[in-house]
Amino acid sequence: MGNLNNAFKDLVSATAAKPNNLAWQLELCRLELASHHPEKALRIANFALKLAKDRLDRAETHILRAQAYQASGKDKPALHAYQLAFKESPAGKIDWFLMRSECQRLLGRHDEQIRGLRSGLKQFPDSILKAQLVEALIDGKKNLEALKIINNELPTLRFKSVWLIKRARAKINQKDKTTAFEDLYSALMEINERFNPDKPDPLLLADKAKISLLMGDMTAARMHIEQLKKHNAPKWITHHLEQELTKK
Repeated sequence: MGNLNNAFKDLVSATAAKPNNLAWQLELCRLELASHHPEKALRIANFALKLAKDRLDRAETHILRAQAYQASGKDKPALHAYQLAFKESPAGKIDWFLMRSECQRLLGRHDEQIRGLRSGLKQFPDSILKAQLVEALIDGKKNLEALKIINNELPTLRFKSVWLIKRARAKINQKDKTTAFEDLYSALMEINERFNPDKPDPLLLADKAKISLLMGDMTAARMHIEQLKKHNAPKWITHHLEQELTKK
């Protein structure tokens, strides 16, 4: 925290002395986002946009604007800012595709999300993008397409629990709870073999919460979410789980 404060003070002084330095303005914006000050970050990003001369600089600035909007819970303007970034730089970057995808998920725009992730996979054949695409397909009730990818992926994996949970979600969509619960039990057995209760891996603990949610055990799901908070899990992990909990 001390290093962050020192960096912040240095950048404030630097940008006050040279307010037209785009790189410093963008870095200050990132620090404001890291400090959970989205309104200040947005003001800085909007100012920086006027300084951005080339397309990539404008794209990077729009991404920061989108992050600031999203951190304020303003998903529609966030998505618009993401789209402006891709308009400036259509090739994008992997994390741009992932951030825009999450924004589209929150807005329930699953068809747009799927098209965007497919476009991203053509440029970046990345496992994280593929996993996100499968989640979008399941959310969009395109279960057969999701299952085709999942069933191709599972035999290649040493640890299968994450993809077994995805398959269970698709099977639940298809009203096949028997097969879904078999996958969930298999996933839970694998997780328990790897799980250290004294120093829990937040991703494994989050997967235990997902399994509880899918099996309808809300008490266990709440317990796992509370454990995540107790162990200072990143907010992006707990926020999604709490959203799902409120739907049940």
